[in-house]
Amino acid sequence: MKFVSVSELKQTASAVMREVARGASVVVVRHGKPCAAVIRLSSDDLDQLLFEDSPLVKQALDEALDDLRHKRSVTLKEYLRGKRSP
Repeated sequence: MKFVSVSELKQTASAVMREVARGASVVVVRHGKPCAAVIRLSSDDLDQLLFEDSPLVKQALDEALDDLRHKRSVTLKEYLRGKRSP
């Protein structure tokens, strides 16, 4: 794992990105303290990250769990016929 200062990252961003693309992880430090990490990220990783942090997804999951707890559910067949919830 490589450590770079913020100013060094500004000057060598392209080189750092090439290293990360090859699999290296880079920790960015500001005033000697870690403040960020640069890691390789696939499109699947990005999708997962965005999905997990989405407030809309969290809200939908909370609502779905509440519906299940209160027995407000329908079968797939009922849903496809237009019945939404009891």
